[in-house]
Amino acid sequence: MSADFIVDPPGKRLPDFLDWMPPRGLLRMVLELVAEEIDDEAVAASLREFVAGGYAFFALSNYSATQAAAIMKVIREKLPAAAWEWFPDSESARGVVEELVEMVEEAEAAPPGVTKRPDFRRGASG
Repeated sequence: MSADFIVDPPGKRLPDFLDWMPPRGLLRMVLELVAEEIDDEAVAASLREFVAGGYAFFALSNYSATQAAAIMKVIREKLPAAAWEWFPDSESARGVVEELVEMVEEAEAAPPGVTKRPDFRRGASG
């Protein structure tokens, strides 16, 4: 089963909707890594709770701008090396992980502001 990781940090005006859709197990691995590496114990606890609950939808907008930035920093700095440990013989699996790293880098580089979210309600017009 797949999962969704929405890269939508508060306070950033993103040019595109950044949605990483890995297998659920890979999302759990990434969030476990972030929980181990992040300095904010409250964020680490919420990530561990997410993993334990087996949830499949994760969004950075559920965190403060500071917390989201800390999560993205761990992903950018620690995840590439972890992917090589997890998948030494699978270039395709490392490529899936690299997609998230690239989305995080795009979000970090985005200017300050608010991203207009798509309205998916039935009959809504934009």
